[in-house]
Amino acid sequence: MRLSVCVMADVDETDFYPHVESLGYDSAWVTDSQLLFSDCYAVLALAARQTSRLRLGPGVAICGTRIPPVHVAALATLNRLAPGRVHLAMGTGNTAMRTMGQRPMRIAGYDDYLRVLSGLLRGEVVDYTFNGVTRPIKILMHDKEYMSLEPRIPLYVSGFGPRAMELAGRYGDGLV
Repeated sequence: MRLSVCVMADVDETDFYPHVESLGYDSAWVTDSQLLFSDCYAVLALAARQTSRLRLGPGVAICGTRIPPVHVAALATLNRLAPGRVHLAMGTGNTAMRTMGQRPMRIAGYDDYLRVLSGLLRGEVVDYTFNGVTRPIKILMHDKEYMSLEPRIPLYVSGFGPRAMELAGRYGDGLV
């Protein structure tokens, strides 16, 4: 059996991660709610430096607060720090978006977001629309010293309704 823990992102509590690893946990998921907690990627980077086996990733990262290239760069940087120990769970942002007075991303936007994100995570060229302009993009330095897409970073898609669950089947390695 594999055990995981999900914790609030707290930059002052990173000694927690080696302890969790020593207890035999497989994974740690760190919350991504920018107006409530520390930045999850800063916490995950510190946790990566303090552990050697523990799988790490945001749980659940919010698509409405970061564009796909930014999420992929953050994960590929973590994968450089902790090769093969990084995972990504992506959601529409119930708590984080509502904290800002916004609604979570709608299903059509979520579909396109996951299309771009999953393609970039695989190192592919994808058509991406930003500020009304569509261009082909890809992560350029993913095999160099700055970040790494190898070993492959698993993508877990958060979804509660049938349409979101369908997106998990289309783009993800699993459903949250």
